[in-house]
Amino acid sequence: MMQLWLKDIKGMWVATYTEGRMMGTVNSIYLDVQKKTVNGFVLRSGTPLAGEDNWVEIKDIKKIGTDLIFLPNESIVSKGETRGIRLGRLLGMPVSSKDGRALGTLTDIQVNCETWQITGLGLSAGQSVPIDIKETVLGDDIILVQAGAAGEERVAEKNKENILQSVFGSEFIKQTSDALKRVLKGGEAKLSKTEKSAPASKSPPKPAAPDSGTRQNEKTDPKSPPE
Repeated sequence: MMQLWLKDIKGMWVATYTEGRMMGTVNSIYLDVQKKTVNGFVLRSGTPLAGEDNWVEIKDIKKIGTDLIFLPNESIVSKGETRGIRLGRLLGMPVSSKDGRALGTLTDIQVNCETWQITGLGLSAGQSVPIDIKETVLGDDIILVQAGAAGEERVAEKNKENILQSVFGSEFIKQTSDALKRVLKGGEAKLSKTEKSAPASKSPPKPAAPDSGTRQNEKTDPKSPPE
């Protein structure tokens, strides 16, 4: 069972298989707190401050690479309403076991990247805790997990690229990475061209420093008028 942390998905680029279009980036993720699954995400096109938001159902994702999320085509993207609770709304909530042990605060959520079911919680102080879906409550003010649960050190997982290679294949990952690099390289080239075409600003000449001998004479010459 391959797992991903939702914070790793936030900010990823989204592209389409059919048209080969870069649609934008994942701006926010929404969850079903009753089923403990991911419903979908808000796709933001344009700039972060002046972009357009659209809704994408999680079931419509075709594949996830190291740099890109792929949708089948543009028609998948809709202007529909978001469904569920935004991930950011849950982050920072206290997490406790049902036998009354405080475990910390929520910093991230781990999911099965095939079913999108929640499998674990990231906790403050670099810890995590696996959860029992039936016993877990994503409440309004606190998150409760099964009795006896204890936070454990969040061990560094395999490199994300290696995990996804095992799921989707190394050739797919390589093609995805190369495609994104070409897009980003094209943007850098345009920016560089714009900078070169801008006229260089001319700085005004600096005034020459006064001669030290002249300044000394002005101070000692009795004929000089008082300042």
